[in-house]
Amino acid sequence: MVAVSLSGRSKLWVLIKRIYNPSVISSSYSNTQYHSRLIGGLIQKRNLNFQANSTMGICTSSEKFKLGVLLVNIGGPENLNDVQPFLCNLFADPDVIRLPKLFKFLQRPLAKLISILLAPKTKQRYAAIGGGSPLRRITDEQADALRTALEAKNLHANVYVGMRCWYPFMEEAIQQIKWDRITKLVLLPLFPQFSISTTGSSIRVLQRIFMDDAYLLRLPVSIIRFWYRRQGYIRSIADSIVTQLSKFEKPEEVLIFFSAHGVPVSYDENAGDPYKDQIEECIYLITREHRVGPVQWLKPYTNEVLVELGRKGVKSLLAVPIRELGRVPALGCTSSFITDLADAVVEALPSAKSLSILRETAKESDCR
Repeated sequence: MVAVSLSGRSKLWVLIKRIYNPSVISSSYSNTQYHSRLIGGLIQKRNLNFQANSTMGICTSSEKFKLGVLLVNIGGPENLNDVQPFLCNLFADPDVIRLPKLFKFLQRPLAKLISILLAPKTKQRYAAIGGGSPLRRITDEQADALRTALEAKNLHANVYVGMRCWYPFMEEAIQQIKWDRITKLVLLPLFPQFSISTTGSSIRVLQRIFMDDAYLLRLPVSIIRFWYRRQGYIRSIADSIVTQLSKFEKPEEVLIFFSAHGVPVSYDENAGDPYKDQIEECIYLITREHRVGPVQWLKPYTNEVLVELGRKGVKSLLAVPIRELGRVPALGCTSSFITDLADAVVEALPSAKSLSILRETAKESDCR
């Protein structure tokens, strides 16, 4: 059995019988189009035209260039004193809080106000996990592992880490890339699915910096916009799920709960953000690896029951805890996952183009 939720303001809560049955699903996959229909109208996905994440190809050892790979992540406070300024940076991002043009001047003051209000409770949460975010350490470890995986493919690369909202910032990493005289760059945001607020924001920062620098403007860049469809990623998660299920007394009766960050509903409905659809597709691909069970809704829903109990005048409620609870860990430096990221970098190389070429191409298209 599988439960799916998106945290935040997006509304998706699906409780489904374990797991999808490929025999009742019509689907087709390509880099530019995805369509699927799940049994009983559980999830109806519209035809979506997603931009391809990279051009497939193989880099030959005879090519001469100095390769850089920029890993991008959100970042996180390393100690409790960092929490409020980190939150301020996060909410100051116009792709996180999207204000109308008329009110853009309020972006920073509003971010500061929100960060001050949220800081106390957020500090408590970070204190509960050791006083800071482990994201910097984990991302550095992934960078080292990716560098080693690329070396195993006879491809030397400088791997950089750039954060959107905390140190080391993307701006610092890009400056180092320039100092190192990198001649070909792959931008690899560590977000499997594309969202305006994560990968989209990272791309816009890179474009802004590159457009103001003659050297960077000529630097060939390949951007891996999303990578949740990659078989290595899907299989790594599925294998991790199987490993954790094996620890239960009755694995076949375990409810599997997928949780993902949410985004404002307006991103999906008004801005065309593909994040929610890509999350749903990703879950389908992961569960398809198990190939068990048809899909159907399980009722009654918890939130509906609680509302009904309130209407009936129930003042007190005792929740019966589950007997076993497990958690599938993040992939981190899992070998199969890192190897697949290395493959993604290699496959992205042939599509690298400088922003100056892309800008000229865009101008020519406008003229036509």
